Amino acid sequence: MATIQKREGKNGQTYRVMIRMHGYPPVQRSFKRLTDAKAWAQETELGMRRGDIRSTASEAKKRTLGDVITKYKEDILPHKAPSSQRVETTYLNHWERELGEYALSFLTHEIISRKIAQLTNAGDQRAQLEDDEKPAKPKSRKTVKHYRDNLEILLKFAQKWGWIGSANPMEGVNPITKATKERVRFLDDDERKAILAACKASPNKQLYPVVVFALSTGARKNEILKLTLRDLDLERQVAVLRETKNRETRKAPIVSYLKAVLEEHLKWREKYLTKRDIKSDYLFPRSDGKGAIDIRKAWENAREKAGIIDFRFHDLRHSAASYLAMNGASQLEIAEVLGHKTLQMVKRYSHLSEDHTRDVVEKMNDKIFNMAD
Repeated sequence: MATIQKREGKNGQTYRVMIRMHGYPPVQRSFKRLTDAKAWAQETELGMRRGDIRSTASEAKKRTLGDVITKYKEDILPHKAPSSQRVETTYLNHWERELGEYALSFLTHEIISRKIAQLTNAGDQRAQLEDDEKPAKPKSRKTVKHYRDNLEILLKFAQKWGWIGSANPMEGVNPITKATKERVRFLDDDERKAILAACKASPNKQLYPVVVFALSTGARKNEILKLTLRDLDLERQVAVLRETKNRETRKAPIVSYLKAVLEEHLKWREKYLTKRDIKSDYLFPRSDGKGAIDIRKAWENAREKAGIIDFRFHDLRHSAASYLAMNGASQLEIAEVLGHKTLQMVKRYSHLSEDHTRDVVEKMNDKIFNMAD
């Protein structure tokens, strides 16, 4: 039997439908309009009586969220960009640990909301903490939103595959809003000098050219490390970036200081590989030549030595974009350099361009009106 409950919330008036019928788990759904709520209740009850929903109720009891994640990894994830696969795998692994053994019929919005709250308060778990230590601060709303949205996508696919009925438990989970603030962290002049000096002094001889490459071109770490010799043409002063986030090949200009650094790197690379009697196609090869070098530990050590806090390797990309903006580059030009399809992503740098323009106009005014005096 269906019951419809009128509710008042932050987003206005809604109608929650609850259907209980012998032999079926309770199902519920909320609607903005009473007419929609009544229509859904009538249609769902009719389906239960005819036995149309029996299969999904049965599937929901025997299928777990872990089954959904496994199928998603096999059927959906491989068709996404490599960078997206890496990021999503983090979310998928988390939900597999936390909710993977739960039957879909047992998942409720209360359970999911509790897990999201625990995730929010868990903080950044990447650092190694002592037993009595707690993370410095909770995860950002934007990060938690990514986790929540990933779980919502999984359950929508479960519906599509007929593993759960029309009542998705995510409908009762509060959405995460106001999480669109973009991070813009770039190196000031002193920080840039410090990090470059630390990278140059690093035992890892490939760290410095990789960091200079990132600062000069705004390329992502993965785009740089996946470069092969055939992708680099110093005569034409260009590098072809193939392993990009949006899967579209783009070219990075190799000019001035970066060109000189790469010329020196190629000489060092030849000696390095010859000494080990190995061959490699990678511009920045690891010790066996079979893949690209992993600079994570070397980068973290250099960053610590330079005394720079709250700065990630990806922020080198923000630094390059910020320097472009401060030197008068338009949003369209910055988007082209960074490989963004739209201008939306580069609007975060507009204030830097405006500050630069203001400074230029101020200097011009000071000069011409002082001369007039």
